[in-house]
Amino acid sequence: MQYCRVLPIVCLTLALFSCRKDHYPAPPPSNPPAKKVLLKDITIPRLPSPYYHFEYNKDSMPIKVDFASGFSIYDVIYNGNKIAEMRNHIIVNTDTLRYLYDNTGKPFMITFINKENVLYRHVNFTYNGNQVKEIDWDIKVGNVGFLIDRKVTFTYNSEGNVKTIIDDRPAHDGIAETISTTGFDDYDDKVNVDDFSLIHDTFHDHLFLFQGFRLQKNNPRKMSFSGGTLGYTTTYTYTYNSDGTPTQKLGQLIFTAGPQTGQKFDVSTFYTYY
Repeated sequence: MQYCRVLPIVCLTLALFSCRKDHYPAPPPSNPPAKKVLLKDITIPRLPSPYYHFEYNKDSMPIKVDFASGFSIYDVIYNGNKIAEMRNHIIVNTDTLRYLYDNTGKPFMITFINKENVLYRHVNFTYNGNQVKEIDWDIKVGNVGFLIDRKVTFTYNSEGNVKTIIDDRPAHDGIAETISTTGFDDYDDKVNVDDFSLIHDTFHDHLFLFQGFRLQKNNPRKMSFSGGTLGYTTTYTYTYNSDGTPTQKLGQLIFTAGPQTGQKFDVSTFYTYY
């Protein structure tokens, strides 16, 4: 009889415990998915605005890139998750930039094809592991073939951020060779969003987006340049969003060589996001 009185109490206790367990919150995932940075505009005072503009698909991949407020406008075409082509579609230029990949999935070449379907330029990549070591540009010259007109080499610091960029423009068509060196130092620990611009020759050549490599993971607080008779250094301070992306970069440039040696002026860049 005593056993019969105890049994219902035990059963009720177990039932209540079971109900309470069902209402316990689920533990958070151990590795929540990383937030994708959706850069919208980069604005630089006294330059066409926005200087760079991006639009994205539902998978957060860039599908449109606008440079210098319509100077170039690219549609970005994908094969899976890799960039296959960037197609410029302004009235005076409809070039296609076509990406070619090696068996490790890294781009080894980008070809430039004009509206007459003529391949007139290559961009070639060489790597040291996962870091790009050198990028060469060549261009078709009459019946001579393709001649290299730009060679850029990179060194990196221990964190994987670019330390030096040496930009070599060989002599051609009576123009003397020029070599410049850009150095970067004192990196922060926040998120870089504009390293693609480091090698973009602005109004003189096509923009292309990086695929499979980065030049800068973080943001340098010091930059130096020397080339020919010109030299300058720039020191930067940044303002950030809560996710570590920059909202503004403010700097002071000081000329260290050339006719303006000793002169200073302020520079700034502003970033917005979706």
